[in-house]
Amino acid sequence: MRDCRRLHTQKELILSEKNFRVAVIGAGGTGAYYGGALARAGADVTMIARGHHLEAIKSKGLKLNSALLGDFMVKCTATDDMSSVDRVDLVIFAVKSWGTDAAIEAMKSGGMVGDGTLIISTQNGIDSEPVLSAGFGAEHVLGCTATVSAMITDPGVVTQAGGPGSIVLGEMTGGSSKRVSELVQRCVDAGLAAESNDNVELALWMKFTFICALSGMTALTRKPIGEIFAQPSTTEMYRQVLSEVAAVARGKGVKITEEMVEQTLKTTQAREPFIIGSMGHDLIAGNPIEIGLLNARVVEMGKELGVPTPANFAIEAALRLHESGSTD
Repeated sequence: MRDCRRLHTQKELILSEKNFRVAVIGAGGTGAYYGGALARAGADVTMIARGHHLEAIKSKGLKLNSALLGDFMVKCTATDDMSSVDRVDLVIFAVKSWGTDAAIEAMKSGGMVGDGTLIISTQNGIDSEPVLSAGFGAEHVLGCTATVSAMITDPGVVTQAGGPGSIVLGEMTGGSSKRVSELVQRCVDAGLAAESNDNVELALWMKFTFICALSGMTALTRKPIGEIFAQPSTTEMYRQVLSEVAAVARGKGVKITEEMVEQTLKTTQAREPFIIGSMGHDLIAGNPIEIGLLNARVVEMGKELGVPTPANFAIEAALRLHESGSTD
């Protein structure tokens, strides 16, 4: 794996140790944002991508236009063959949900995951960590929530226009650890808004609550959050989606209070009005959507727990027909 060489003229951001090897599985918007930041800081990053995006990264490098990190380009190894990737220190698992099983099998085809390899998922949903733990062993998997609005705008080009760009890491068993602290520091050294959390399960459910409302409502309405919050009826439905997910979380033993729900709503209302969730972007583009991972999953868990989820059911019912994307 060859080194990622920094091609911009901004201030150097060097990681604490050399030869920190990273594989980004799914170098779309989110994966490329976090992987690109680490590459800029000197990490040896391999981007797993496909199609024109892959070819552009291989020939020209990855261009990141970021409201938070600035605009820069990094020259990285890029491939669609995971069996060719040697052991890495960190895997950033960023594929869309429908590609999870195939990606895990492809990761197993080579030596990417070995002794000491950490795996973090930036996927939406609440099931990534258990699935990855089943595939590779719980000792490899950290809890992770990543919150950023980034998307591929041209082959080899990713634009991050909104969102806090944050990443929260923690042990799934709770408490603190040296490996979490060290990984957080690497991310901070790369200019990322990273922090550890001793209760990452709560953080994961809070992210799930947030994304079910954001992605569900922006996909349902095909409108950004500014227009949603401009109308009392859609604002109230947004609040109801949040409250239902929180009720399901409490049924699972995760203590998300209604005060936390209201704070999530207020925080979202204060964000950039043009934001559309990833499921909304995918729907508009005619791509497959993650309804089964998000609002439909809330409905499924609600039925198991006896928790009513009518707002999430309405979103599921409206969007299921679009789950496989458009062939137009």
